[in-house]
Amino acid sequence: MRCLYEVLGVEKTADDDVIKKAYRKLALIWHPDKNQHRLEEADANFKEIQNAYEVLSDKHERAWYDSHREQILRSGERHQAGGGPGGFTAGERPEDEIDLFQYFNSSCYTGFGDGPKGFYGVYKELFETLAKQETTAWELSDAATAKNATPPTFPSFGSSESPAAEVFAFYSCWSSFVTYKDFAWADMYHPATAPSRQVRRRMEDENRKARRAARRDYLDNVRELVAFVRKRDKRVAKFQAEEAARRAEAQAAEAARRAAEREERLRRAAEYQEPQWVTQGEADEPSEDGSLEAHIQQEQHYCIACEKAFKSAGQLASHERSKKHLEALAALREVLVEEEAWLLDQHAEQETSAAAQQQHQAQQQPAQQRASRSKKGKKNRKQQQKRQQQQQPDASDGDALHLSGAAVDSD
Repeated sequence: MRCLYEVLGVEKTADDDVIKKAYRKLALIWHPDKNQHRLEEADANFKEIQNAYEVLSDKHERAWYDSHREQILRSGERHQAGGGPGGFTAGERPEDEIDLFQYFNSSCYTGFGDGPKGFYGVYKELFETLAKQETTAWELSDAATAKNATPPTFPSFGSSESPAAEVFAFYSCWSSFVTYKDFAWADMYHPATAPSRQVRRRMEDENRKARRAARRDYLDNVRELVAFVRKRDKRVAKFQAEEAARRAEAQAAEAARRAAEREERLRRAAEYQEPQWVTQGEADEPSEDGSLEAHIQQEQHYCIACEKAFKSAGQLASHERSKKHLEALAALREVLVEEEAWLLDQHAEQETSAAAQQQHQAQQQPAQQRASRSKKGKKNRKQQQKRQQQQQPDASDGDALHLSGAAVDSD
């Protein structure tokens, strides 16, 4: 049985237009009406061409055929359009799918030689076969059509004489193995046989679950097999022992270096001699009578920031370069800056208070002037009233005298 793409003479990546043109061309060539002299051959070829076009022109049928193409071709049965059996058996594992469980046993190899039956020969052939299957699966997957796509590479298992870098590169790659296979053989249903759209979607969901389960089992089996082989690989044990020896040697050398450095520091400390300016400063210490000159010299060698006195200018200079002095100087500078800021704030507050007091006094002065003028006015009015009261009795006395005089004249 031929592949449907071979029947129409197109590539697997051909689009619908290319498939339609190929079908029309072949249909004209092998139509039974135009081949009466070879009617049986023409009839068989025309049916095969027609079936191939019906499958590849339907996107669902074509997707199904692409996923199960190898299984269908191995069955030897023609895949019929419309959901015919076509060599599909639900959940049937392909013949080229390797049974990994037989390699989880030391009986699959004899000795640790590089021959066909040896440890390195058996597992080298096995992993090379798995790598070829992954390369083929990648070529058929969507990853191969991506921009700047590069096929996967798998390090070789090597031989018993392989260097450490090659061995550890192999185990590093295969321990994190990822497959490109689609596991279409794990499908449980053929969606083309569904009586309705809802049933077909349910079938597709079940097929996706089955594929995921098969993929997960395959990945677990490969990774477990890699761990099984690594545990028994004598190269790994040899390289690990060599690495442990190198690590121990490096640690011993490091310990010896640290011990030598410690002894060197102790030797230098024992041979240390104080500088001349230190001894000179000790000789120049002031006497017990405390002369004025010694007291002035001591004040000249006094650190205000640290509140310490030094015996000589050299000691003071050395102290001023120390980290402790610089920290104390920075702290003193911060205190002075804070005090200066506080004094400026106090001065500003005093100026603001004086200005406010002057403004208040300026506002109160016109009111006091008005109050004093009102008091003076009241006093003047009272004095005027008193003068008027004093003048009224004088006038009444004059009238009385006038009246008495008139009475005497009449008598």
